[in-house]
Amino acid sequence: MSSLSLRTSIATALLLVGLGSCMARAAMAAPSVVSIDPNNGAAAGGTSVTIEGSGFVAGATVAFGATPSSSVRVLSPSTIVATSPAGSGLVGVRVSDGTGLSAAAPVDQFAYDPLPSAHWLGLNGNGDTELGPIDRFERAGIVYDRSGQIDWIAGELPERDGRPTPGGTALSRDYGAGMTPVVTIEYGGYEGEYEPDPHFPGVRGGSESLERYVEGFVASAKAILRAHPHKQVLFEAMNEPWGYTTPQFDGARYAAVIARLLPAARRAGIPLQDVYVAATGRRWISEMYRASPQLQTEVEGWYLHPYGPPNGVAGEGSEGIQSLPQLQAQMTSGQNNLIVSELGYCARNVNGGRGCGSPSTATGEEAARDLTEALENAVPYHRAGWLRALLVYSRSAGGWAMQFPNGRLTAQGRALLAFQARLPSFAYTSGFGGLGVRLPAYFAG
Repeated sequence: MSSLSLRTSIATALLLVGLGSCMARAAMAAPSVVSIDPNNGAAAGGTSVTIEGSGFVAGATVAFGATPSSSVRVLSPSTIVATSPAGSGLVGVRVSDGTGLSAAAPVDQFAYDPLPSAHWLGLNGNGDTELGPIDRFERAGIVYDRSGQIDWIAGELPERDGRPTPGGTALSRDYGAGMTPVVTIEYGGYEGEYEPDPHFPGVRGGSESLERYVEGFVASAKAILRAHPHKQVLFEAMNEPWGYTTPQFDGARYAAVIARLLPAARRAGIPLQDVYVAATGRRWISEMYRASPQLQTEVEGWYLHPYGPPNGVAGEGSEGIQSLPQLQAQMTSGQNNLIVSELGYCARNVNGGRGCGSPSTATGEEAARDLTEALENAVPYHRAGWLRALLVYSRSAGGWAMQFPNGRLTAQGRALLAFQARLPSFAYTSGFGGLGVRLPAYFAG
């Protein structure tokens, strides 16, 4: 073979190799993100985030929103560990390399946690007057209130025919005492039966109950905001709706309500960060997302009732205060804005043990011990910024009481005030990369 032919053959071979390499690279899929853990972190940055997906190659970069991560380790084609930069709000975590940029998806949403508020504790019934001065706990900084006339039926207004309604009077009393009301807006009067309800809002068989509820919720919320334009108020969209769907714990049925409610609230100018959506159990959130995928990005706040042991998790993964990180891990928006209500323990020797079901304890002292432990376990969630408020149940309900009729505090009432008094001096450690949280013994000795 002549030298010319040899050179031609070599050039042709190199060209084919180059074309093959280019074709192979073009055929490689762009990176894809399927999960991030944790899905939230401090506004200052510095959170180590594990990104799972596919198509990750050496030299890949990661951005949190528009801001690149300064530390990216590609552990395998399916795993990257990146450190979050400083930021705020909800941002997508995107992976980029020579093949392209990962597509935006709800599963890549990372929430920056706000700074915690100095006031975050409250009571179900803080505004009730039958058991003593309403400022007893408010003076200690326990200011959130959810109870009594604060539970509204959709469409109720603060006043009618120029006169305050019972709900309007309760709101004014709360604000006058320096409290922050949590208003639950129901589709009907909440009676606590906890059984499937054929009247649960929906559009079935020609029923328009869903639209009536949405319109009523918006009307009530707008009227409250107009009546108290410079005050803070939180709204819950139904109390424990999972108990009233048919069948019970049907997240899809509740999702249909929220999918109509949130856009209507947004159009009406109601801040969605103050509208809280119910969450419970291992399957509830995922069922809501499957039924109404838009909720993966539209929900801006969640509320939970983590009845159960003061430490650890039981049952369906929603029982016990330490279940919160497990449920938070399922959220793709709103994971930096949670409230908890009805935390507490019922003492069977207080007020005849009225209202005691589960969880309950034999004595008020045992209930106080469990309440203190549960509150301790909630501290790092608040300090991290994503637990906005926690309300203890209840100041005035039978064996759950914080006070006796003569105004004297129960053991739980004393424990709550003692916890609040010690709170500013708390030092704590936490492990939010996983589901466990380790705390020192705050009240040792």
